[in-house]
Amino acid sequence: MGIGPLLLCVLLIVVLWWGPGWLLGEALGVRRILLPVVAPLLGMGVLTVIGVMGNALGLSWQLLPVVLVLVLLSGVLFVARLALQRRFPDKFDNPPVKSIFGKHHFKGTWLVIGAGLVAGGAVAAVSWTVGTEGLLGINQDWDIPWHANMIRLISVNHEWDPSIAGNFAYYDTNIGEAPIRSYPIAFHAVLSLFWPMSGVSIPVFLNVFVLVMMGVQLPLSTMALTMVVTRRPLAVAAAGAVSGWFTVYPYDLLWRGPLIPFFAGMLLVGPFVYLAVKGAVDRRKFWIPGIAFGAVGLIAVHPSLAFVVLPVLVFWMLSALVRRRGRILGITVYLAVSGVLAVVLGLPIITQMLKESERVSKQVWAADTDRNGAIQNIIFLNHGSMAMPILTAMVALGCLALVFRIRMWWYFGPVLAFAFLSVYTMGTDNPRFMSLTAPFYDDQWRIFGILVMLLIPLAGLGIAQTAEAVTWLVGRVRASRSTNREVGSSHRGSTVLTAAVAAAVLLVSGIAAIPYFKQNAERININTKVDGATLSKSEVDLLSTMDRYVPQDATVLNDSCDGSVWMYALGNRMPMIRHFEILPTNRQLLVLQKLGDLASDDAARAAASELGIEWVYIADGRIRAWDEPKPGLTQPDSIPYLKLVVREGNAALYQIDWSQLPGGKQAFDAASKDRHQLDGVSGILENTKPDGIAPLGRIC
Repeated sequence: MGIGPLLLCVLLIVVLWWGPGWLLGEALGVRRILLPVVAPLLGMGVLTVIGVMGNALGLSWQLLPVVLVLVLLSGVLFVARLALQRRFPDKFDNPPVKSIFGKHHFKGTWLVIGAGLVAGGAVAAVSWTVGTEGLLGINQDWDIPWHANMIRLISVNHEWDPSIAGNFAYYDTNIGEAPIRSYPIAFHAVLSLFWPMSGVSIPVFLNVFVLVMMGVQLPLSTMALTMVVTRRPLAVAAAGAVSGWFTVYPYDLLWRGPLIPFFAGMLLVGPFVYLAVKGAVDRRKFWIPGIAFGAVGLIAVHPSLAFVVLPVLVFWMLSALVRRRGRILGITVYLAVSGVLAVVLGLPIITQMLKESERVSKQVWAADTDRNGAIQNIIFLNHGSMAMPILTAMVALGCLALVFRIRMWWYFGPVLAFAFLSVYTMGTDNPRFMSLTAPFYDDQWRIFGILVMLLIPLAGLGIAQTAEAVTWLVGRVRASRSTNREVGSSHRGSTVLTAAVAAAVLLVSGIAAIPYFKQNAERININTKVDGATLSKSEVDLLSTMDRYVPQDATVLNDSCDGSVWMYALGNRMPMIRHFEILPTNRQLLVLQKLGDLASDDAARAAASELGIEWVYIADGRIRAWDEPKPGLTQPDSIPYLKLVVREGNAALYQIDWSQLPGGKQAFDAASKDRHQLDGVSGILENTKPDGIAPLGRIC
């Protein structure tokens, strides 16, 4: 990929990720110093509201109408804010502007914050770029093709409707009874607005998106979460600097593929908590709609993140009950009003997500160690990776600093809660607490990732505490040698010394942590390859050019375990099975098993006709090394009515010559009467005689 397409992709993603929320933030009077942090949260929220409500009103999900609605909504909110401020200045006027760092602010604060942002973003961005083989790699496993397919599906059909995910996966069965009836599509819908303008493939676009998240949003989000714990600039900057060092979060979430939306949502947790806390404390009334939009955006990206935000806010409010007794009622009312407004704005998306709650709650991940092993994983911050004692030491120092600061004790609450859930999910199969882990699919990787996200601010606090301790010790030594010192210069000197010590600690730690950085890139590269075992370069080339050979509305017979589920995302043509983990229906399985028997097996031929199978894709790449190809796809060149159309390395496309089969092409066309195009969703078919899902357990 040349520098031009890369820069265009980065520009598009930056405008998409920050632009809508920046516009809304300006309308609501959010301070510009905070907009880089909270704009993505506000943007995801307002776009979600426009999407779900616009879908009900028939709004086409395209860039121009979405932008027009966004500008109109922002304009209305801006005019309303100005009118209320002028009409009721005593109730709606903004409070005096203060430094967000309070008494901890010093000359050069923003220089230190900027250095932390650049340092943390550089490490994370380089790790991701190396791990994805220069941003050109394609994930060889898990759910990435599902996300890529959804982006194309929405960009082609201009449709915001979570239920289309069920039709996309299970077009040959009863959608109401299918495992996936709905899906949180906000992540895919937002990216679909700008992907067509990028000129690159969807996998590359996703890689560049994550690059921007790693390089900018990850340290920003970490800094926002740290600001909720402490307003010490050094701690905030240090937390941002080390945000890309930990393997469990974000790298273990990213190499596993299905969690890119979850990771993007986690990056909104810090900004949301900070916006809610600061808005409640400062009583900024016009931030209430912003907090509501932010809540909608958070749950739209991934509903389970609501169960991350709530414990943090609950424990913070318990602390406020002690420290801000005179204001706790106002804070409670403020957050309650924001929550009610969020429910009103997000009711359509919440209703859709509830359709999936039963399926999600039944997901169970087996424990991969015992209780002692889980505790060791948490102590050394590893999960199937190398131990990280340097980072453990930073976090331990941060915990020690918390012990001596009673105002920060509340933060132990969410940390210990997710530490407990991590031990439970990693180290035991006891179903006693299943309801607590159900929102996270009972997945120890996700829960451990949440815990580490909460621990990173403590690492920043630990670094700052170390620097302050060294400065205090140096000050004591100087005081013992001199009794006549100028206070102002001493204070400035101590600030510079503290910053220098913190930088030195980070530098030394970073050099010692180089093996961690190498491991992080290697973790990403586990599944992300330009030429891999599941998708070879030849397979990618053929899948990317399928539209040269296959008609627009055709369905291509495929074995999901060979990587062909990437067909739609890469080549804009529909495979029969569209995800690694989607079970076939009985008639689909029959064709996969008996493709070579269509001339003699009436049931298999009828099934192929009803499915509209005229094209067959076969490749020898496998998502699982032990998986066997489906019997009907093992010897295609020996099937007389199967004609080779094109071969690209280890991948080939065939066409079925129905004129050689009993009944001919006329019988094939007649069977199409049961297949109907869904309104407004090109390429998605619904069968009026749906079949049952094959009882296989798993495909691959």
